[in-house]
Amino acid sequence: MYDFVIIGGGIIGMSTAMQLIDVYPDARIALLEKESGPACHQTGHNSGVIHAGVYYTPGSLKAQFCLAGNRATKAFCDQNGIRYDNCGKMLVATSELEMERMHALWERTAANGIEREWLNAEKLREREPNITGLGGIFVPSSGIVSYREVTAAMAKIFQARGGEIIYNAEVRGLNEHKNGVVIHTRQGGEYEASTLISCSGLMADRLVKMLGLEPGFIICPFRGEYFRLAPEHNQIVNHLIYPIPDPAMPFLGVHLTRMIDGSVTVGPNAV
Repeated sequence: MYDFVIIGGGIIGMSTAMQLIDVYPDARIALLEKESGPACHQTGHNSGVIHAGVYYTPGSLKAQFCLAGNRATKAFCDQNGIRYDNCGKMLVATSELEMERMHALWERTAANGIEREWLNAEKLREREPNITGLGGIFVPSSGIVSYREVTAAMAKIFQARGGEIIYNAEVRGLNEHKNGVVIHTRQGGEYEASTLISCSGLMADRLVKMLGLEPGFIICPFRGEYFRLAPEHNQIVNHLIYPIPDPAMPFLGVHLTRMIDGSVTVGPNAV
């Protein structure tokens, strides 16, 4: 019987496992992942941005965690030889309405203690000759990294400290009893834990229902598509390029991303 079982081998599950075995070094801890390796879903399929905390309500946990996470992510990369690029983010306004929203973002970044620079149209063109806009905010602490590499490094640390990772273990059933939980996998495996921690991403609500509970929330996933520019256009931008977001929408908008491998992507949409 395990002391802890974590479901999900994305960055949330793997970082939880790494921290947990640090706090409880003598505990028996396992992580179950349905794929054949870590970071195969959301963690490995995003823009790879190390966010600075531009968008979040001042004083909120999101704002606090984003600022702390920005520093901690870079420190973890430095400690583990993971390449990242502190390239900075440019938020670009292309209309008068977006200029008004940009002023609100400027105040929010100040309240969150984020270093930033206000750019008029002329300064924007100097920084980004291929971007057209009325103005922008430059945030130098935003960066880019491969979260697949970050998660893989966390997995190695977890295993080196005695943790167990079980891949190809898709959870299909959960049975809770007075001493813990029995976990059943599609592959026929059965695991028992005193404490179960779900870090199952888009499947989190389904795991709650496996226990006969109502989650109180519904996950509505969107599939986003990214387009990679041809290699001859890899120098088209110098920074991460983001629009000024619409506060009525839950998306940051389509952006240009300088990936850690030097390529440039455009996206995502939501389909």
